[in-house]
Amino acid sequence: MKISGLIHNNQGTDFLIIAGLFLLIACQNHPSGKLFLRDRDPWVMRSVLDQQARMVTLALHQDAYAAYNTENCALYKVWRGGVHWDGAPFNNVKTIQPKSWGDDYLGRPIDEKPWRIQRNGQRVVVEPQFRGYFLEDNQVTFRYELVLSNGSIVTIYEQPEFLPLDGGKVGYQRIFRTEDVPDNLYIWNGSLQLPRNGEATFVDYFEPFPQLIARPTRQLSESSTQNWLDRSGCNTCHEIDLRTIGPSYREIAGRYDQNAEIIAELVKKVKNGGSGVWGDVPMLAHPDLPESAIKGMLMYIMSLKPKEGVTQNRTAPAENYQLEKISKKPGFGAALRGLHPSLEVQTIHPAWFKPRVGGMDFLPDGRLLISTWDSLGAVYALRNVETGDSSKIEVERIASGLSEPLGLKVVDGEIFVLQKHELTQLIDHDGDGISDEYRTICNSFDVTADFHEFSYGLEYKDGFFYAGLGLAMRLMPQELQHPDRGTVVKIGRDGSFERIMTGLRQTNGIGFGPDNELFITENQGQWVPACKVIHVVKGAFHGCQYGTGERFKDEKMTPPAVWLPQDEIGNSPGQPVLISEGVYKEQLLHGEITHGGLKRVFLEKINGSYQGAVFRFTQGLEAGIIRSVWGPDGALYVGGVGMNGGWTWEGKQYGLQRLEFSDRITFEILKIEATAVGLNLTFTEPLAAGDGEEIKDYFIQQWWYEATPRYGGDKKDLESLYPRKISISNDGKQVNLEIPGMKEESVIYLLLNEELQSASGQPLWSGEAWYTFNSRP
Repeated sequence: MKISGLIHNNQGTDFLIIAGLFLLIACQNHPSGKLFLRDRDPWVMRSVLDQQARMVTLALHQDAYAAYNTENCALYKVWRGGVHWDGAPFNNVKTIQPKSWGDDYLGRPIDEKPWRIQRNGQRVVVEPQFRGYFLEDNQVTFRYELVLSNGSIVTIYEQPEFLPLDGGKVGYQRIFRTEDVPDNLYIWNGSLQLPRNGEATFVDYFEPFPQLIARPTRQLSESSTQNWLDRSGCNTCHEIDLRTIGPSYREIAGRYDQNAEIIAELVKKVKNGGSGVWGDVPMLAHPDLPESAIKGMLMYIMSLKPKEGVTQNRTAPAENYQLEKISKKPGFGAALRGLHPSLEVQTIHPAWFKPRVGGMDFLPDGRLLISTWDSLGAVYALRNVETGDSSKIEVERIASGLSEPLGLKVVDGEIFVLQKHELTQLIDHDGDGISDEYRTICNSFDVTADFHEFSYGLEYKDGFFYAGLGLAMRLMPQELQHPDRGTVVKIGRDGSFERIMTGLRQTNGIGFGPDNELFITENQGQWVPACKVIHVVKGAFHGCQYGTGERFKDEKMTPPAVWLPQDEIGNSPGQPVLISEGVYKEQLLHGEITHGGLKRVFLEKINGSYQGAVFRFTQGLEAGIIRSVWGPDGALYVGGVGMNGGWTWEGKQYGLQRLEFSDRITFEILKIEATAVGLNLTFTEPLAAGDGEEIKDYFIQQWWYEATPRYGGDKKDLESLYPRKISISNDGKQVNLEIPGMKEESVIYLLLNEELQSASGQPLWSGEAWYTFNSRP
């Protein structure tokens, strides 16, 4: 379990601030034990302790927890008490993390380096490395490697256990076993001298505590009102001074007068949700919040109204542009509402199983693997998903205790999971289907307990894994991002680690595109004016400088392959997947957590670099989509996720579905290609005779983006464009638009006349597209 910090109160009790999702493999006698993989497995939790250390925490008994620092392979603390399970995976509060409470049996300095080796009486330099742990015979066993200065390796196994003893005392037992120790080498862990190539048992004895301290009351923020703001999800989209997804609280306070009538109207708005007052981003409804709590939150927000004469330090709202009226029907200026006509959908999880999906892949035997972003941090294997019948699907949990497992990949039948802090291999030694070993492949990248420092996605190519590392989003003014954050990284099977691209914010998805090239999706925020689809190119810098100081001061931003304008087509894009056959062959699909559904991306290579168009594709799914994978049956399997606040589609937080393409051809724009003088549109079916021949059939806008420290960005130099010439091919499938004024490094938005039809009489499914015009062919 990774722990974010250590605070000493006046009573000397240590409080561990923990970050992440944890699987609770409960001891048989543990009072909260509800989940059993065997008769009595130890309760293993994985997480991160800020920049100081990485931890694994165990609940070995109802009276004993233990935390081990995996940075130096050392016992950190043993205590009696418990853990407050607070944080995004547990209670949807993003700004805080779990916190332990109780009395310490023993504690060690967080930076203690207990390993000492001597050869012929001389001290030997040693580098301890954590290599994971085993769950076997109802106990946990850690594996360490001590790397000596000459490159040789000594392997150490440690098996901890808590012992309630006769006579009232308690004991903490540690069994060490050593391997590959040369004859002239002597090893100590603190004051404990370990045997040479053998086993030894050590026990610390403690007097029992006379009485367990009372479980402290949880308080997420400094006042009950701020607690409601945390727990309701309001703080997901709003901050006090800074405009992010929504307006700042001070902006809201500055707009409204504080009187009973206004407060009553605002209570209704919070309860019912809606949009339009501050832009098109919808505010989710909060039907379950009591009106008294909503009123308290509003009164607190109103108290933030700046005094007269005080200048507010806030980001100004985007400019209002008076342009031609845009239609707001689904697929024509507004999000789609239903399932794509060429798709059939089946829900493939039993009603009792509600996965918040973090990763997906298939085993060679056809079982679907998913990892979950929740309090269990688990990996499940699902049988019979190809039937599409949820009543026939079998769900087996094969691993748990993982910290925010947002990436999963099967390579030659072997299972790898990307956690917040490391790449881990799951190994089943005894063939019972349950992972016995959690082997650390790589933990070389920097990580803190910041709730937003996610590690995303996982792909494998030519012997290496690829993933994205998100930035911390709650830095103190004096803090800087770790160099590994905001990057795409390359990890070898041997644990080697390399940063490939920089200047990224939150890359929640990586997948293969045309020509077996890797692509990622990027999420809007500070220094990222809109979401993106990005081609992975070694050495590229993509503009985000949040918390990086002078690190990228003189770097030139590489343009994305495709911009995904915020609140129009992309707020939280997920993993891209390549369509390998059918009408949309060689195009990408990617999920959307906030908009919901799937978006379709056409890419073309112009002057050596990718650019292209994004289209609305489908809604009508169970939740906002984060991960997608093609099954061996040719169907597309999609996983949903969400939490309260803005990171969800219509408040839905879980989903797992199977999508199958039918033979039906849906009438829509298939692709858009740049020409020397404009754009060429190709449709899936011929246009009806006479359709698409008039200028009024095409509403076109153009703008560009600038990366700035603010959250998101305006459309710069937004203007309308008009076709000078329209040419339709003889087969009616292509429309060539000559468009004067198109500028490189711009986004071109097209909205077609919603009355256009195909020659067979089909209406357009969606008439919108956003083309990223980086370079003129």
